[in-house]
Amino acid sequence: MVRVFIGLGIVALGLLIYCTVECLQTPRHRLRVMPKTAWLATIILVPLLGPGLWMAFGRIKESRGGAAPRKGPAAPDDDPEFLRNIEFQRRQAARREEEVRRRREKERKKAEQERRRRTSSSQEQADDDAGDSGDQAPDGDEPDDHGPEGPQRS
Repeated sequence: MVRVFIGLGIVALGLLIYCTVECLQTPRHRLRVMPKTAWLATIILVPLLGPGLWMAFGRIKESRGGAAPRKGPAAPDDDPEFLRNIEFQRRQAARREEEVRRRREKERKKAEQERRRRTSSSQEQADDDAGDSGDQAPDGDEPDDHGPEGPQRS
């Protein structure tokens, strides 16, 4: 039985030291229920029960990992700033795509006009060549000045 009391005494002493140090290091704004001096008195004067009360009610419980509790939205799709950023990026991408589409359309129209200009100029040139060849006599002879009456002699 003595061994049990010695074991409980060691646990109580360890808990007392731990809770005292933690209470001293805890900032005032992180305390609950009582002021710091009242907590220190409770921890030291009421063994086992004082440290147990401190662990249960005296300090603000931190989330795992020691991080402060999150004040903002839990999920990204609940965050208005995140949603604004996504919408902004979507609009920028749409604007870029529209600019690329307009540029390609402009280039296509320019190429179409150039093709038409080449086609019409080559067609005019072909017509000019065809028209010029009709005025010349075949086989390199000079054109005949035959009228409806026949050859004219001077």
